Amino acid sequence: MHLKVAVVMLTVALCGAMGLAWALDCQGSLVSLAQAPWEVQAICGDPSQIDDTFQLIHKPVYGPSGGVVDYFPMAVPKSMWTYNFGSSQLVYLLTFLEGKLVKIDTAGYGR
Repeated sequence: MHLKVAVVMLTVALCGAMGLAWALDCQGSLVSLAQAPWEVQAICGDPSQIDDTFQLIHKPVYGPSGGVVDYFPMAVPKSMWTYNFGSSQLVYLLTFLEGKLVKIDTAGYGR
């Protein structure tokens, strides 16, 4: 009995007590990090909501010797997609930066 409790606690701690997911299962097909928005849409269909913005990032500036000499602030496209599969499944929040999936979060159960 104590072993089962320890395994459950360890699993919760390692696999997403903060709501972070590594992949999204859309009807048996997996969506994972680094995929393009069109790939995700082809697998999961249209999201429930899309929020498009920009995010300021700092791109490295390289000197003649190849080392980083400075950082250049740059606004890059950011898109947040929400997938709400209903009250019996988790809501998934997907973040795309520069056309690549960089983060998959969960946000409780849908409606």
